[in-house]
Amino acid sequence: MSKHYIPGIEPVGGGLDVTESFRLISSIGWKATFTGWNPEKTEEWANEAAKCGLVYQSIHSPFSGDCRVSHLWQEGEAGRLVADKLIACVTDCARFDIPVMVIHPFIGFQDHTPTQIGLDNYRRVVEVANKLGVTLGFENVEGEEYLAALMKEFWNEPCCGFCFDSGHEQCYNGGKDMLALYGDKLCHTHLNDNLGVYDPTLTWENDLHLLPFDGIVDFAGVMDRINRTPYEGVLNFELTLASKPGRDDHKKYRDMGIEAFYATAYERACRILAGK
Repeated sequence: MSKHYIPGIEPVGGGLDVTESFRLISSIGWKATFTGWNPEKTEEWANEAAKCGLVYQSIHSPFSGDCRVSHLWQEGEAGRLVADKLIACVTDCARFDIPVMVIHPFIGFQDHTPTQIGLDNYRRVVEVANKLGVTLGFENVEGEEYLAALMKEFWNEPCCGFCFDSGHEQCYNGGKDMLALYGDKLCHTHLNDNLGVYDPTLTWENDLHLLPFDGIVDFAGVMDRINRTPYEGVLNFELTLASKPGRDDHKKYRDMGIEAFYATAYERACRILAGK
């Protein structure tokens, strides 16, 4: 029996606020969405998504600035404060029936040594997520040793899940099959394209979040691997209109206009879901 998937997309701006974006993507045919976390807007966004018939599948928890997740792995008050913010985000998800909170396990390219302090800080978040029934989608990003440590530590916890980012797999994980490692825990996707590690001296600049088929990601292979996991339901696309510094890969998207961008993305999403 074939599995059932529905396409979702994160609002990308383009002159529209989140609620306006929900209305537009719903009119185009998208069935689901996700957003970052703004505690002052979660209720409004959840209500608008419901009005638009969109599955509001996840909130992406903060990972930089005053919530830099690398602090979780270090001694000191900063890590405890980051854990507090992640717990507040989990609580928001539960309050508004948003089933998944996506987490970056780490941020940065220099360090590669998970610590017990980090696992202890994350355990506080895990305990609350278990209590509230929210799944934590630990995402494959840079510093994959930290993802490996979290998945090993919390694999048997009810809340433990994996968020698969197809672009990160290419530019951060060197094309390693992350679904082979964590597909049994798949709970969310960030589908997007890029050019791989086009310049090994660069870091975040490689993470382009292009429309599918504008880079090197093998989406037929991605779907084959997803189909071999237990997961079905929403397949979310995480795209952007913003080019990286010194590049202008996304100008053609901005020139389309926002409605045409979402429509083009939807056509490509449907192509992927149809296996074409």
